[in-house]
Amino acid sequence: MELKKVKIESFKNAKCTDALPNGSIEAFINPTQYTKSITIKHAKADIIGDSQKTLVFSSFEDETLSMGEFIVDGTGLVFNNPTVDNQDVDGYVKKFQDIVSKYHGEIHGPPYLKITWGDLSFTCVCTNFEVNYTMFRPDGTALRAKITLKLANTVDWKTKIEEANNQSPDLTHLRKVKAGDTLPYMTYQIYGDSSYYLDIARINKLRHINDIKPGDELFFPPLKK
Repeated sequence: MELKKVKIESFKNAKCTDALPNGSIEAFINPTQYTKSITIKHAKADIIGDSQKTLVFSSFEDETLSMGEFIVDGTGLVFNNPTVDNQDVDGYVKKFQDIVSKYHGEIHGPPYLKITWGDLSFTCVCTNFEVNYTMFRPDGTALRAKITLKLANTVDWKTKIEEANNQSPDLTHLRKVKAGDTLPYMTYQIYGDSSYYLDIARINKLRHINDIKPGDELFFPPLKK
């Protein structure tokens, strides 16, 4: 059976349809393990005279993936990836780090990622990148390293809206900018209060509140008031 390597691809958008140039890498050596975790939040039901706690489902919180350890070997004893220079541990680690966590000005942040390995397919962002160097040449050059990743699942706004299938004011809205629209005005239309326009600018990664033009699509998620 052919050995399949973990593949990490980086994208400009959360739907993972607009790939970044040279934005993919395969594991030098596959990780020893991975762990998926889902946090389920419950709230306490306050009942007068109730002597014991009753928990009521509130929401699904973060879904996370921890992957480690990706071993990178430069000793020459292990060579099973013809696409990688097995002598350049630092070069591979830098490329790996750039792909998963480099800041990109055009998207105002690090990339969105898609992790695939066997039956695993996980759309996410990197929340922690850790590299542990374990072996060195006499001159201090790294000969072996172990990379550990922590990743958080993310869903693009359009998919979230489609799943909601509802246009209630307390759910996420997608709005197209029309001629004459301003961010405060659009914010008022959604929330009945224009004071949240700075939050909307930040969520949509706008450099300035006037950085919108007809045809642009803006996301208006539920906000805590």
